[in-house]
Amino acid sequence: MYHQRALKSLVILSTVIVLAICTIDRVPAQKKEDTPAKASAKETKAAPAKRKVRLPNHYGKLNLSDTQREKIYKIQTDYKSQIDSLKKQLAELNAKKDAECAEVLTTSQKSILGEILAQIEKKKAAKKKN
Repeated sequence: MYHQRALKSLVILSTVIVLAICTIDRVPAQKKEDTPAKASAKETKAAPAKRKVRLPNHYGKLNLSDTQREKIYKIQTDYKSQIDSLKKQLAELNAKKDAECAEVLTTSQKSILGEILAQIEKKKAAKKKN
């Protein structure tokens, strides 16, 4: 019973770690402003709807025309579903691999590994809070 519960916990934890690693480069860094700035003339105009698709890194520095931007947005949208599907497959394969590796371990090794992974997660959570 304990063995199965430990294995399930390990699989879930490894899946969470894999998903976090896969998506870490997708989360943009955000700066928080303590005091709200006064709205400039540009900001008072009706803001266009925000896009979910962004230009690739450094493309914003290239003075792209509107046509070029739209073509790039379309290309990114066309590939998004394929990339998402592959990321999902990769996460599933990593979880399956981790589960098979965990099956090789003894019960005491699994519990030690669980403690190590829990400590790592605790450190990551503390780091995010700071």
